Amino acid sequence: MKKALKYTRRGVFYFFEFFLGFIICYVWLFFSGILFSVGELKAEGDVTIYVRTNGVHTDICLPVESEFFDWKAVLPISDYPNANGFEYVSIGWGDKGFFLDTPEWSDLTFSTAMNAAFLPSGTAMHVAYMNGTPRISDSVAKVFIDAAAHETLIEFIQKSFKGTNDKVELIPNSGYWNNDNFYEAYGNYHLFNTCNAWTNEALKVIGVKTGWYALSADGIMSHLK
Repeated sequence: MKKALKYTRRGVFYFFEFFLGFIICYVWLFFSGILFSVGELKAEGDVTIYVRTNGVHTDICLPVESEFFDWKAVLPISDYPNANGFEYVSIGWGDKGFFLDTPEWSDLTFSTAMNAAFLPSGTAMHVAYMNGTPRISDSVAKVFIDAAAHETLIEFIQKSFKGTNDKVELIPNSGYWNNDNFYEAYGNYHLFNTCNAWTNEALKVIGVKTGWYALSADGIMSHLK
């Protein structure tokens, strides 16, 4: 009995030691994206893109049409019959359940948050066609990139979309507004692979200044100002 009690106490001790170490590690990773950066910001370039945030989630906004690419060939406007304009397209990656079940923060449930955080879960791409150019603000940053970086960014984003026969897979009747939709995506969402980690990786592959490992929106936006 004493030996069993001893092993139980030791097990509980190891569990809390592991849990504390996990929390410390995660907090360090979370804030290191804000403290440490990679890449650079250019004063001019061939293409202008934008990174925007709602304070928690981040998206990348690209020109719908340019001499290099036309997003309407990939994300058909027939999916957006009520949209009013197609100048920029905003694209983000994230947890499918969170995206579809939480159109407003008031819709967030404990189970949705826990599943997104602790269980590797399915993902989706959120796409919104924009009528006009994004306005620079505390939540929107303007970024200049060259033609080669633009091509690399397009390839990175396209590889995140799940599709068959070179066509993306629309998730029907899932958009929030009249100009947005959700599509099936590759990858699993979890605590160490968040929507912001996707945006961060996209910026890193094209050499744009961002956090070296960003899990939060601030880990990206703080380096773009």
